[in-house]
Amino acid sequence: MSAADKINVLIVEDDPMIGFDLSIELEEAGFAIVGVAPSVSKALHLLQRNRCDLAVLDVNLGEETSAPIARALSAAGVPFVAVTGYSVDQCPEEFATAPLLSKPFQTSRLVATLRRQLPR
Repeated sequence: MSAADKINVLIVEDDPMIGFDLSIELEEAGFAIVGVAPSVSKALHLLQRNRCDLAVLDVNLGEETSAPIARALSAAGVPFVAVTGYSVDQCPEEFATAPLLSKPFQTSRLVATLRRQLPR
């Protein structure tokens, strides 16, 4: 698969080690990483400047949630997978229709969930 054919994924994760590990693991699975954003502002900046086909959103980003990013992705028609250490009922409504993985999760499960989000 050429670089132009790869699926571009944005990772939104406030823990730098988790973000780094996810980027490596998703690259090994054949995805191209648009960037790893630890905050809403960084993520929105990356979305404005890069093509994004899919996203992985950590719901809780410390002092903020990734709900504004979920809204922007939904408006652009970009599917995303939410990851959280919280229960489904503790997530903002922007995540109601998104696949949700509870932390900790296996990368293989995330990869499979991301691939299911792609148009057929």
